[in-house]
Amino acid sequence: STVYPGVKSKHADDATLRPMLLVIRFSGKLPRHLIEQAIPIEISVSITEEFGCFAMPIVQTMSLDHWCSLPESPVNDDFELLSDDSVSPANDIPIPFLPLPSHFNYNKRTDWELLFKQIEKWLIEVDMELPQWTWGCDIFWLTFIAAFPSFPRGTWHMWDPRILLEGAFIEQWLE
Repeated sequence: STVYPGVKSKHADDATLRPMLLVIRFSGKLPRHLIEQAIPIEISVSITEEFGCFAMPIVQTMSLDHWCSLPESPVNDDFELLSDDSVSPANDIPIPFLPLPSHFNYNKRTDWELLFKQIEKWLIEVDMELPQWTWGCDIFWLTFIAAFPSFPRGTWHMWDPRILLEGAFIEQWLE
């Protein structure tokens, strides 16, 4: 995702970017045997190259419980965190083709064909207004090309016409 922090003016000649609060919520449930382990989470934050010589993001982490207990914490009556009950179920839609099955063979065209068909079926059921649609289209085209690497030449299966020939991956592939 790309976010655009606000700008805080200090003087007429310079400004700083306002700090941002990022809350990461996790959907799904962990199996009981994993609860005692430290679960690694990888987060990447960067600033576009053109601004990188002026500013650098600094990431600080703290548990939400600890952060809320601090006297200087901005969490108050004017600030509400989304609880599990307030999150729209449309944003937490299941992705039935992930994780890939353990028997998935990256070298077998038939496995890629089956996967692209599963993604196609999922895509035509997902609301096109959701962010998952765009992500799903890119994944669809990635698996489609894995199944039919000579596309648009050669032979290949026709896909559902509701899935447009659009997206970063497929557009680069067709150049």
